[in-house]
Amino acid sequence: MRHLVFLALLVLAYFTANYMYAAVVKPMWREGVIPGREFEYEAIAGLYLVTIPSIVAIALSVPMGVVADKVGKVKTILFSGLLMGVGLLMVGASTSFLLLSVAFTLFAVGMQGVYPALMGSIADTVPVSKRGLGYAAYYASTVVGYPLGLVTGLLLSWRLGYTFLGALVIALTLAAVAALSRAYRGLRVEAGGVSEYRFSGVLKSITSPAVVALLVLIFFWGMPWGAITRYAVNFLEDAWGVSREVATAILTLASVSIIVGHVAGGVLADRRVRAGDVLGRVKVSLLGVAVGIAVMLSFVLYPYPYGDESLASLLPPAALALLGMMFTTLSYPNISSVLSEVVRREYRATVFAVFNILNSLGWGVGPTLYGALKAFLVESLGYSIPWASKVSIATVVLLWLVPLAVWVLMLGLYPKSRVEEG
Repeated sequence: MRHLVFLALLVLAYFTANYMYAAVVKPMWREGVIPGREFEYEAIAGLYLVTIPSIVAIALSVPMGVVADKVGKVKTILFSGLLMGVGLLMVGASTSFLLLSVAFTLFAVGMQGVYPALMGSIADTVPVSKRGLGYAAYYASTVVGYPLGLVTGLLLSWRLGYTFLGALVIALTLAAVAALSRAYRGLRVEAGGVSEYRFSGVLKSITSPAVVALLVLIFFWGMPWGAITRYAVNFLEDAWGVSREVATAILTLASVSIIVGHVAGGVLADRRVRAGDVLGRVKVSLLGVAVGIAVMLSFVLYPYPYGDESLASLLPPAALALLGMMFTTLSYPNISSVLSEVVRREYRATVFAVFNILNSLGWGVGPTLYGALKAFLVESLGYSIPWASKVSIATVVLLWLVPLAVWVLMLGLYPKSRVEEG
């Protein structure tokens, strides 16, 4: 399990680099590397440094998953990690917008490409009884990367920050690959590619009822998270009338509760599995999503005294936000754990690549859905902005009812869909 530490540190490093963008895009524009006037540079940067690189990376995600299964997960992690590191070093050295765009594209391709290999390798090297914690280590690292990225962007110049993180990603890639290779050898599990890889086998895996259910789950699972993470600060400003600083403080605390939820969800499910409860992961997830939806709805519809920033007014809804995000997150590591158990080892990286595409699409659609619904309620139905914000985010949160229904289905699908380890 020691290799999980190095994998988690690698994930933390490249997610820190990913999130640092929010804190440095304006300084990059001021330096002249990003073109455009003050009111348009964000749109230009968003298109060429985020959207287009993301599209290219998503398009290559499944091929990278296939390579991981056929050639080897460790080799794919090495290639993707080095690609991310080189991309980040290029960002730090960029003197033109074209070079900057290429650098961000390399980083995005590496970040998407490492995911299926990394998730598959966790399943390969971590026993079923501890796999929840294994995936929790990944997801918790992604969350910690958010505040670290913002802090890094504030404390260091963007050139120094990206150069430092590029070197760090390369170093941690080499360390993680070495530790992971030892883990494969120690467990006598095949680390290389699979010669008998067949696309008919991939198709059979992806179209199995359990996998289809989980693919539907992850798409609808991502939509509320995408809307909440992108517009939570705006929501608190519009619906509660609090300052941006207060809203940011509340969401920083909420990110801590998300980390707790990841770890708690994985550990609790692992304990149930070790106790002999085959449905332990499904039960923990079902409970977490059911309670999380109820608490999150209580949070977003809370009758907050508009504009009041006193502690007495802030504490109750803030506590609801922390609890809602923690309970909902109990499910996250178990989604990946269950998927890893219903797909044969030789096809896991490919299936995880498809899984990640749908997850990314869900996270992308959610903010658009929230914004469109809010605009419709205000412009067409005459809602006030605070009330439109509440109704819109509540509607998006209700999309978690689809994952809840899928977990109910998995009570029957999961036990008979598990594949033999080996």
